[in-house]
Amino acid sequence: MVPDFQGQGIGGQLIKRGLQWLSASGTDLVFVLGHPGYYPRYGFQPASPLGFEAPYPIPDKDADAWMVQALRPNVIGTVSGKVVCADVLDRPEYWRE
Repeated sequence: MVPDFQGQGIGGQLIKRGLQWLSASGTDLVFVLGHPGYYPRYGFQPASPLGFEAPYPIPDKDADAWMVQALRPNVIGTVSGKVVCADVLDRPEYWRE
């Protein structure tokens, strides 16, 4: 991150636009591994309590960083399990600090 550009809403605009694009493309659920104080303002909630296991183990202290957002009503609660990510992201080093 470039601190001089933080707080201007650029990240939020990118998230909103990305969610719009994913919704229009027919995506049902979006998952992030990110700051639990930031992503909930864009509709994300902790994924593990909803039955979604991360592709790689996440330490208990960071469990709330694994989040999901439904882009279609009534999806959460009808599916659950271990999430499989795209090959480009399927590397253990991407899933730890």
